[in-house]
Amino acid sequence: MIEYHETVVVGGGFGGICAAHGLLEEGRGDFVILERAGELGGVWRDNRYPNAACDVPAHFYSLSFAPNPTWTRSYAPWDEILAYINKVADDLGVRDRVRFNTTLVSASWDELTGVWNLRTAEGASLSCRFLIMASGSLSTPRIPDLPGRETFRGEVIHTAEWDERVSLEGRRVVVVGASASAAQVLPYAVDVAESVLAVIRTPPYVMPKDEQFYDPEAQARFRDEPERMEAIRLDAEHRFNVEAETQAVMDETQLAKVEGQWRAYLESVIADAGLRELLTPSYRFGCRRPVLSSTFYPALADRRTTVWSAGISAMTATGVVTADGREWDADVVVLATGFTATDMYAGIEFRGESARSLKADAWREAPNAYKGTVVAGFPNLFLVTGPHTQASGSIIAVIEAQMKMIMQYIQLVDESGAVSVQPSRRAQQSFNNWVDSAMAESVWEAGACHSWYRLGMAGKVVTKWPGNLASFQKMTSTVDLGDLVLKPGRPGEAGHLSTWHDVRCGNDTGTL
Repeated sequence: MIEYHETVVVGGGFGGICAAHGLLEEGRGDFVILERAGELGGVWRDNRYPNAACDVPAHFYSLSFAPNPTWTRSYAPWDEILAYINKVADDLGVRDRVRFNTTLVSASWDELTGVWNLRTAEGASLSCRFLIMASGSLSTPRIPDLPGRETFRGEVIHTAEWDERVSLEGRRVVVVGASASAAQVLPYAVDVAESVLAVIRTPPYVMPKDEQFYDPEAQARFRDEPERMEAIRLDAEHRFNVEAETQAVMDETQLAKVEGQWRAYLESVIADAGLRELLTPSYRFGCRRPVLSSTFYPALADRRTTVWSAGISAMTATGVVTADGREWDADVVVLATGFTATDMYAGIEFRGESARSLKADAWREAPNAYKGTVVAGFPNLFLVTGPHTQASGSIIAVIEAQMKMIMQYIQLVDESGAVSVQPSRRAQQSFNNWVDSAMAESVWEAGACHSWYRLGMAGKVVTKWPGNLASFQKMTSTVDLGDLVLKPGRPGEAGHLSTWHDVRCGNDTGTL
C-alpha cells in the first residue's frame, strides 16, 4: 500500500522548516519532509567554503517566530546559520518527520482520488493531498561546460560543493566568477595561496560591509530585551524596501546617487586606473545583486592577484584557457559561478490535470505562477520561492509571506469542503501580464542587465519580484476568491475522493 500523508514538504532548508512551523500552527501534524541530503540546512549546508556568510543582517535573516539572540556578528557566517536552522527544527520537534537522503523525481496529480502521487529516486512511493515545494531556487550549482576539463591534473571545485580536503595553501588558484561567493572566497585564497587569478567577466557593484560584532554582553542584552533585535530587523527591512523600490521604478536620481557612492569607494581602494576600469560595471546599480564586502577590492588589488576580464573557455592538463586565448597554469580552479536559478525544480517531473507537464507544457516559454506560488492546472501544488518571488532583502521574509498564503489556501480547501485549489487560467495570465508590464519599467529589465534573474542570463526576468518586500507581503496577504478554482467532491477515506465538478469562485477561467 502506498504511504499517504496529508502534506508532503520537499526541502529541509529554511523553506521546509517554515512550512513545518506553519502546518503545526494550523494543527496539521500529518506531514513529512523529503530532504535529498543527509542533513538539514539547504544552501547553508552546501555553501561552506572559506568565509561563507550571509549578506543580509542576521536579525533580519531570521525566522520571525524564532529570533536568535546568539548571533556573533551582524552578517552571520554559514556555520552559525546552519546551527540555527537545526536548532529551530529541533525546537519544533520535526526532525523525526524528515526523510533524509530522499530525492523527489516525479509528482503526478490523480484526478480521480485528488492526491499527488510521488516517486523518489530511491524507489519509494508516497501520496498526499498537498504538495509544498520548498527545495529553493539556489540549490543546483551552475557548472560551466569547459572542454578539456577531464584532462586537467589539478582540482576543480564549486563553492556550493566545497570539499574541506581541497587545500588552497601555497597553490596556484583560479577563482572564476564575481558574485557574493567569489567575493568571500577570493580574499581567503589571496591570503593563503601562492598566486591567484581572478576571472571576472561581469564585474559587480561592490559596497563596503559595515560589520558589527556581538560579544556575550551584547547577546545577553538581545536575550533580555528582544525589542533590540526587532528594531534591527525593522531597520534593515526598511532600508531594503527603499532600495528595492528605487530599482523597481528605475529612479534615476537615487540610482545615480548610489552609483556615485560606489565610485567613491572603488577609487578609495583601487589605485590602479586600469584595474578600476576593468572593475566598472556596464549596467545600472541593482541590475545584478550587489556585493557587500570590505575585503574583495583590496584582495583584487593585492600584488599576488591577477585579474582577467575574459571568461574561461577551456581547460588543459596544466591550467585554464580564456576566450581571448590566454593561458594560466593552476593547481586548483574554484568555480564561484552561482546556480541555475531559472531552471526551477531541476530533475523533477510534474504532471498536473490531464497529465499536463509543468515544464514542457505550462512552462514551455518561461516559468510563471499566480502570485509566485500556485499554478493553473496543478491543484494543491505550492511553490516556495517560485517564479517572481525574489523580493530584495531577506528571502526568509519572502518564504514566511508565501507560507501564510499557502496556509490560507489549505484552510480554504477544508472550510469549503473542496478537494483542491488552484488559480484560474485567466487570473494567472492577468497576474503575469501585470508582472511583465511592471518589470519592463524596472532596473532588472531596463538597466542593461545580464544576470541569473533572467532566462539565459539575458532573456525574460523570471526570478525577481517587480517591487519591494512590502509590496510582495501585501500581495500575498490577500485571498482573491474570484481568482481561484475550487473542486468540491464527496470525501471518502483519507486520500481517496470521488469525482467532482468544477466550481469557480469567479468569472470564466479563460485560457493561457
